[in-house]
Amino acid sequence: MHSSTPLAPVRRGNAGFTLIELLVVIAIIAILAAILFPVFAQAREKARQTSCLSNLKQYALANLMYVQDYDETFPMSAYMNMTSGPCVATFYWAVAPYVKNNQVTQCPSEKDAMNVQLLTGAPCANTPPVNSYVVNPALYGSGFVGTVVTQSLASVNRPAETVMHYDGNTSVTQQQIVQARHQNMFDASFVDGHAKAIQATLLTTTTQQFTVAGPGKTLKTYRVGAGGGVYAGQLDCNGIPQ
Repeated sequence: MHSSTPLAPVRRGNAGFTLIELLVVIAIIAILAAILFPVFAQAREKARQTSCLSNLKQYALANLMYVQDYDETFPMSAYMNMTSGPCVATFYWAVAPYVKNNQVTQCPSEKDAMNVQLLTGAPCANTPPVNSYVVNPALYGSGFVGTVVTQSLASVNRPAETVMHYDGNTSVTQQQIVQARHQNMFDASFVDGHAKAIQATLLTTTTQQFTVAGPGKTLKTYRVGAGGGVYAGQLDCNGIPQ
């Protein structure tokens, strides 16, 4: 009987990626990264905007508590306080007892937008050192600009349409300009206590920030979109709808 010797198994070399396969994998990863990174960035910015909106909501409530305690009169945006200083008292200093958290003054997308020391020269004690929000100049009178007129709650005929505070900065002309930090949107609070995001258009012009020492850093300028109601088309949210 004829017997045959079994064939030895064929041994193959260790399997591995070829150079072409590696390049294909790298290319796929690069494509996925290019697609997903902007999505992740948008998601992070959306989270920051939500936090910013919460800050402004808290400021709206703090302001309304202040108004109830002071004969339904809004605080001034800034004035020389001779009682506690002399020092410059600001809106942030006035409502600080109702907030008790300096982080509420900071938009997560630009926490140090304004340095209060540079803006005022001599802020009153316990004033939050940095902030990201500005006020409606028509609602909060300034002791440093023209005739001071403090507004009462009764003078606001359309509270749901009247802005109190918003994402902004102080230009060299002391205009409280909008800063659309959230993918060309800015957050704003209103006299009735609600807050919302408003679309804005980035302009080609820029301006400088106001400081007591002279023009400061360069600021972008934006025009308020149609969602801004009576403020649409403006560079700021200045005015009380009638």
